[in-house]
Amino acid sequence: MDLHPPNFAEITLLPEFQDSSLELKSARLYKFSLPFKAPLVLKHTTLHQREGLILILTDVNGHAGISEISPLPGFSRETLDTAVLNTTMILEKMMSRGEFVAHCNPSSEDGWENIADPSVASYGVESAILSLLANSRGVNPGALIFGESSAKVPINGLIRGSLSDWVPEAERLVSKGFKTIKIKVGRINSVLEARGIQDVRKAVGSEISLRLDSNRSWDLATAIEFGQAVEPVNIEYIEEPLQNAVELPRFFDACGVHFAFDETLHHIIDPTISFDAYTGLSALVLKPTLIASTARFIALVKQAQNKGVLPVLSSSFESDVGLTTLAQLAGSISGENIAVGLDTRSVFSAGTCKIPASIQEGWMSTRSLSTQDLDLSYCELLHEN
Repeated sequence: MDLHPPNFAEITLLPEFQDSSLELKSARLYKFSLPFKAPLVLKHTTLHQREGLILILTDVNGHAGISEISPLPGFSRETLDTAVLNTTMILEKMMSRGEFVAHCNPSSEDGWENIADPSVASYGVESAILSLLANSRGVNPGALIFGESSAKVPINGLIRGSLSDWVPEAERLVSKGFKTIKIKVGRINSVLEARGIQDVRKAVGSEISLRLDSNRSWDLATAIEFGQAVEPVNIEYIEEPLQNAVELPRFFDACGVHFAFDETLHHIIDPTISFDAYTGLSALVLKPTLIASTARFIALVKQAQNKGVLPVLSSSFESDVGLTTLAQLAGSISGENIAVGLDTRSVFSAGTCKIPASIQEGWMSTRSLSTQDLDLSYCELLHEN
């Protein structure tokens, strides 16, 4: 079947790729189950393994497009079973009738107001098509939409451990070449955590960027108290410090610490919404798996770029395949200038690629994947046509 990608799923490719088209030959869908080194404790759940899907599309010329479809339990709207069903339905329509289900109704004049619920299944198929197109043209997927890609992207090293681990972990990350460190806060007494951040700053020096993530843990008074305590140590930003996002400008006015949106973005229906009212907004932390729509993701990236806000790509504990896709997108969106949140591969004891999506001296490659790079040892074939 033929696809004309410049118009699929409300995604418009750059002019030099507007003549792109595809003739699909096959689609294979695998389910994986990867063990964690230790149980992964998240805000809404504890995971003992990561389950998801790997999609491989091939065209008649032998090119392959590879993507990951992995709803995150407790965060994604879809379960894995729903994602399997939705992905299979999309693939059947693509392969048998030459029809791709887009997020938007092209005949609707209401645009984003009438948009269907985001779907990680549709996002995964969109990613596979972009990957296939990119491989057929010898570029990275992000280059199709955002322009040339860098060969590597800087990573912010992630500290998830207890307060006593912060300083030694920060020193270890700096010794490995990381220039940006992100620390999870909002778990214990905020006064003690503020002192811990001060200790980290003393340990790593002034040249290392510090980012914090509170996951909406605090009320306004607690957040302001914390912010005032850490403001002198020069925090780049803190993600989602407040339970109520409407109060964020008051937080910034009281302590001067910039903030970033993360969870808030997963509930925005209109990605062209103005962020002008949010004084102190410094970054949009973009998790494509949770945004679950390539068109929405693109719109939010452009919104950030237009407003001078950092578009910071971040993972949702994807496998090697998903991390590679995110690194490729970041290579074209932020290149070597903005550290991105892809330091999650270390929680797994196995992966979906023969060579893991590894970080070397604080950087991750934006290399392309072929089917020969995949390790399907932890996978089972669910669907093929």
